[in-house]
Amino acid sequence: MQQTLTPAAGTGASAGVASGPPAPALGLSFETFVDPAFGLEQQERFGEAAGAAAASLLVWQAPRALVVGRADARLPGFAGAQAALQEEGWPVLVRRSGGLAFPITPGTLQFALVRRAGPGVTLDSMYRELAETILALLGGFGLAGEIGEKPDAFCPGRYDLLLAGRKVAGLSQHWRMRNGQTMVTCVATLIVDEDAGELARIVNRFYETAGGAHRCGPAAVTDMRHLLAAVPPHAGTLVDQLRLRLSERFPA
Repeated sequence: MQQTLTPAAGTGASAGVASGPPAPALGLSFETFVDPAFGLEQQERFGEAAGAAAASLLVWQAPRALVVGRADARLPGFAGAQAALQEEGWPVLVRRSGGLAFPITPGTLQFALVRRAGPGVTLDSMYRELAETILALLGGFGLAGEIGEKPDAFCPGRYDLLLAGRKVAGLSQHWRMRNGQTMVTCVATLIVDEDAGELARIVNRFYETAGGAHRCGPAAVTDMRHLLAAVPPHAGTLVDQLRLRLSERFPA
């Protein structure tokens, strides 16, 4: 079942962050990594570094890579697929959390929301918190997003985020005991400004070569830029504008 969050009146391209309840207190960090493997490692270790904080959000960019789950790494042709994609400039990285393969590129933003487990912190509450943060960002550009699984997209899940019925972001999470406390990390990749057809192609190339059954329909995914009539007339790229709006939503 899809759940639509429509921007409130006045939340067009010039309105900034979508209106709504005040954002919860959150420590916000931005990073740009030159090595996607290092970026993924930092994301997965972010919960350890953030252990003393009530909640923290890491937002990062990196060069392109295909990030796969542990089950993908056990496919019979995984080594060959990894080598083939590396030759095309797509290193294959194995992540800690579950799920299927998804690409990251300079045109995507990766999010990692970390909280200590405690009263009120559940699987669904973490998904909702990060999903609503991203949906508020989309709403600030006049884009009405919805939550609902897109089975024919890459790495489908019930907390996929959709624009015009196509997947624009996907979420996953993992829970881990660290220093006597359970840390919960919910992560997402938002496709901001990228060729969705190329993203689908590289995912399909991986599964075809590795011997996996999943395929991504090119029409099942999209990016923000494709659905904007024009990028709002501010300095910097669309990714830069998203970073600015996050800073406004979660001031230091």
